[in-house]
Amino acid sequence: MKKSKLTYNNFYYYLLLVLPLLVIYVMFFVIPVLQSMFYSFTNFNGLNPSVKFMGLKNYSVAFTDKSFLKAMVNTVAFALGVTVFQNLFAILLALGLNRRFRGRDIMRTLVFAPCMLSPIVVAFLWEFIYKPDGLINTLFGSSVIWLGNQATALWAVMFAHVWMWMGYSATIYLSNLQNISEDVLEAAAMDGCGGWKRFWRIIFPMLAPSTTINVSLAFTQSLKIFDIVYAMTNGGPQGATETMGTYVMKQMNNNLHGYASALTVVMMVLIVVSGQFLIRNLKRREEALY
Repeated sequence: MKKSKLTYNNFYYYLLLVLPLLVIYVMFFVIPVLQSMFYSFTNFNGLNPSVKFMGLKNYSVAFTDKSFLKAMVNTVAFALGVTVFQNLFAILLALGLNRRFRGRDIMRTLVFAPCMLSPIVVAFLWEFIYKPDGLINTLFGSSVIWLGNQATALWAVMFAHVWMWMGYSATIYLSNLQNISEDVLEAAAMDGCGGWKRFWRIIFPMLAPSTTINVSLAFTQSLKIFDIVYAMTNGGPQGATETMGTYVMKQMNNNLHGYASALTVVMMVLIVVSGQFLIRNLKRREEALY
């Protein structure tokens, strides 16, 4: 059967097929982004349609706003921590789930299940676990106030987020592991290559494609974190878990929509630039290994 190719004559036919998705994309992404960029140069308060053009004032305020700068530092620290721990635990899970044992399919389902929960549900679940009389303090015989302590609050939220998404990352690593030839691993074992050396020299380099996907997703998604932080701590205590997302929401609640729009533009630029830098370097590593 001859495959049809995109030509000048059938261009409008293919355009008609993608038109519904294109309309949705423009309505719910392009237009809101352009509106946000426009309002970032104004004093829009979310209520009065009459706005005053303020130039770059909102942006100059943003980069001298100590609370926002702290939120930015918290967000980057959160993203780095999540990226490291989520991928570390995901690789360990994938290696374990790649072995043959009874109930393996059930375990794979259970590991993947948390990412299908709502972040709000996850937040309330971990709030219960972190209570002074909750599961963690009961197990370790401690009385730490995990979410009320500035030293532990960000870590506590971070591990709740990691728990939610590490199964998702493990599934991607697992699919990559299943494509690694058993003959290569058996040949390495016959040559006296131990378990750790076999992992570090053979398995881990061959996980480069899934590493690129998982690291990129974990980092960029963590930079725009909002829901689980908002539900667990709302940025507290004393700004210890304040992220760019929660800080933007607080400015909007204060009717500072113009300023909040400027913060979202800064946030978007940070995500796009860091994401592209990360993907480019991970792709270079991937190409060098292959």
